[in-house]
Amino acid sequence: MNVKFCEKYDDNEQEVIVLIQKIWGSSPCDGKVNMLATTIGMVFCKDSTVSIKKGRLNWLVSAEEQNGKKGWNRFKKGQICRILARKLLDIYTPKNIAPEEFNAWYAVKVLEENAVCPQLEEIWNAYMKPVIMEDTVLGTMTLNKEFGMFEGVFKWNGNDISILLEIDENNQSSWEDSCNIAKKMVTEMKKWDKTMRIFSAKELTSLANEWTEYDDENAAPVTEEIFAERISLSELSFSCDNSFTAYYNDDDMFWGHSIEVCGSLDNGVEHANIIG
Repeated sequence: MNVKFCEKYDDNEQEVIVLIQKIWGSSPCDGKVNMLATTIGMVFCKDSTVSIKKGRLNWLVSAEEQNGKKGWNRFKKGQICRILARKLLDIYTPKNIAPEEFNAWYAVKVLEENAVCPQLEEIWNAYMKPVIMEDTVLGTMTLNKEFGMFEGVFKWNGNDISILLEIDENNQSSWEDSCNIAKKMVTEMKKWDKTMRIFSAKELTSLANEWTEYDDENAAPVTEEIFAERISLSELSFSCDNSFTAYYNDDDMFWGHSIEVCGSLDNGVEHANIIG
């Protein structure tokens, strides 16, 4: 037992039935591996209370166990199972989230891998139904429920790009906010595209020349004008707080890494860097 990990959770073990969204990932934790799964529903066996908000399950495994039954294969998407769990203590909730909103648990033990629970089955059936938003400017947007964003394809200066709208699934006003921000930008796409290209070129051309020289010392230098022409937009992501992130293909100037450009409609382009 890892004391540092366990002491972050309430001592009281509760028997709950959970609906698994998916296993999301893992991270190092004091010589062990901290696994993370997300849930989209929970029933408390003591009083049959049903909670339909999203949650998190964490548990520790050894490096050897990570890829096996105790690690990545412990839960699967859509699984309804009965477990013993301990609630994360409020003092360990991330500072930007209220404790009552951060629904995190330590999965102590799986008691029943496939539990019967009509309430959670109903939640899963509803979750699996597609949510579509039609917009006269952006077109058809489909909600990706795993990531909490609408996804669509848009014709940006003649080329297809992906558009993502980050939203709060439980607050439909955030859907409209993100949609309106995206529409403001795409209706001025020529201006924004030019601005983002010029900004990226000023920030990254010298770095591109370093990479180019490392790869081929006889290669012709990249100018800011050439840099701006070579990159191509592939994806735009919008948040309901007026911010955006654009991703450009690098035309192999950074060996296939993406160029990330961030900003807001209020402040314009603010950052550009390479990722991936």
